[in-house]
Amino acid sequence: MKKDRLKQLKKQAEDNDQIIQKGLMKIYRNQDGSLPDISHLEIKSRKRGSLIFIGFLIVVLMLAGAAWLGFLIFNSDGNFGAKSIKLTFSGQQSIASGDEVTYVLEYKSVEKVPLQNVEIIFRYPDGFEFISAEPLPTNNFNSSWQIGELAIGQSDKIQIKGKIIGEVGSVKTIYATASYQPQNFSSAFKETQSFSSQITSSILAIDLTGPSQILPQKKGSYKITYKNNSEQELKNVKILAVYPSNFIFQESSLKPYAKPEEARNLNNQWLIQNLAKEEEGEIEILGGYLADQNQNTAEFKIQIGFWDEKNEIFSLQQEKTLTTEIIRANLSLNLIINGSSQSQPISFDQELTYSIVYKNLGQQDLDDLILFVTLDSPALDWTSLEDKHGGIVESNKITWTKDQISEFDLISPLAEKTIDFSIKTKGAAQLNLEKDNLSIKSKATAKIAKIGELASDELEVSSNEIINNINTDIELRVEGRYFDDDNIAVGTGPLPPVVGEKTTFRIYWSIANSLFEVSDVKVTTRLPEGVDWADKFLVKVGEINYSSKNREISWTINRLPPNKNFDDINVWFDVFVIPTKNQVRKLLILTDQTDLTATDKSTNAQITKTGKAITSNLEDDPIGGGKGLVIDITE
Repeated sequence: MKKDRLKQLKKQAEDNDQIIQKGLMKIYRNQDGSLPDISHLEIKSRKRGSLIFIGFLIVVLMLAGAAWLGFLIFNSDGNFGAKSIKLTFSGQQSIASGDEVTYVLEYKSVEKVPLQNVEIIFRYPDGFEFISAEPLPTNNFNSSWQIGELAIGQSDKIQIKGKIIGEVGSVKTIYATASYQPQNFSSAFKETQSFSSQITSSILAIDLTGPSQILPQKKGSYKITYKNNSEQELKNVKILAVYPSNFIFQESSLKPYAKPEEARNLNNQWLIQNLAKEEEGEIEILGGYLADQNQNTAEFKIQIGFWDEKNEIFSLQQEKTLTTEIIRANLSLNLIINGSSQSQPISFDQELTYSIVYKNLGQQDLDDLILFVTLDSPALDWTSLEDKHGGIVESNKITWTKDQISEFDLISPLAEKTIDFSIKTKGAAQLNLEKDNLSIKSKATAKIAKIGELASDELEVSSNEIINNINTDIELRVEGRYFDDDNIAVGTGPLPPVVGEKTTFRIYWSIANSLFEVSDVKVTTRLPEGVDWADKFLVKVGEINYSSKNREISWTINRLPPNKNFDDINVWFDVFVIPTKNQVRKLLILTDQTDLTATDKSTNAQITKTGKAITSNLEDDPIGGGKGLVIDITE
């Protein structure tokens, strides 16, 4: 509107200039249509022409002045250059959110003529709720007052009562615009005034208390207290909790609010539908924190405000934040068995060497440490335990306190120590292989009475868990014979061996398997120089082969079931030798050490066994044994 009015006035002035120009052109133009150069006019005593020219200039000045006067008087919003109506606001500059406020607008005519068609319109700030007014408004929106006529110097006032809801610290501004028409004027004019108030407090009070320090995975309590500080009942008061990311809600003393149609049950908001004047209440929230190595503190935030359920708008009034320090033990605890922290298979009658390594990785002292290790298995021989620290043995557990290890009284930051002990597994004959659990589960645990200044009796720190499965009890028997068990000769040639003469010996390999099925069984040995493969053999299970290239004998079995003895799984083969003079009075090595490899299908572990080397002395032959020295009958 302002721009349109300004353009209109400027256009009128321009049109007046054009009319004047055209008049000058008609009076003073030359024959060729151009204006004369008045800077070189010759002064002649033509009084009539001078009078006409001076009169014309006066007319031009009057028209231009009238145009600019109209521009100054009728500005862009239709106001006079000076105010014709005076508006004065009064009210509270500091207000409490949710409380009643009163605004008073005084208006007065300061024009020298009466004002007609006076109307005052109010624009309320966000969060304002109209309650009453004196006099009553004249429209359904409670925002307009039709005043009508104001006499010269006449004044009056409008008083408005309402309630403002807003965040503490926000500024709320009310606007009043008066429109009027001076008497004998056809145009309407406007005057605007405003008044601002700041919300410095709220009729809703809220506070939060909770732990300043807490241990991970331990229950903590946060208490929210709220109060209506006003002299009126408040409706639809809502409390919101903004939980830290690693906080786990367990329960609250007041049931959380949720819409009946919502599938999810929110646990961080509570709705108080009616809060009487000066009424107060409390909500206790129970929960704990997950352990998070990247989070040392947690900010627990609560908010209180008014809830517009219809429009689903929450008007925040106040909020409080409590910072809780999450105290971690920062105790590193590592369990090692036989040099490994990983699960690995073991064997019967094997010694297990344990090491428990602890270190304080935090910045606080750890007081009164209790360390215990649980060894869960009937396959351990507790009589074989060796512990130089003198730990207390109870059932399947060994415990050390500051009474056994003085360093446990106070563990300073970065302090580190290793606790060593050993224990053996039982032999297969000491166990019921069909009923006893042959898996050993080991785990170390530490309890800390105090971390810094925080009591932590219930805090436990656990090490890695190691599970050692006992491999199947596979055995390898290696024998060299000249006579079998029935005293029948299975060898040939002279015994003791004679220089230059051929003697044949028989080698027996037998396998027994007790617990689990094994696969990829392979038994190998090498023949020394001077000992040859006789190419005579008998295989009960599997397959036997001889490689002349590397002088290796190998016996392979794809699958070996459990509960098999030496009579079930065996093989024999013959070797021969022709001694030389250099071997006189010496024992002959018939086969090198014998090696067995297999895979336990239950533990998926590699099993290795080693058999002895066989000599011509034949230790396993009750008849032919002890006759292994080479002789030379020519001597």
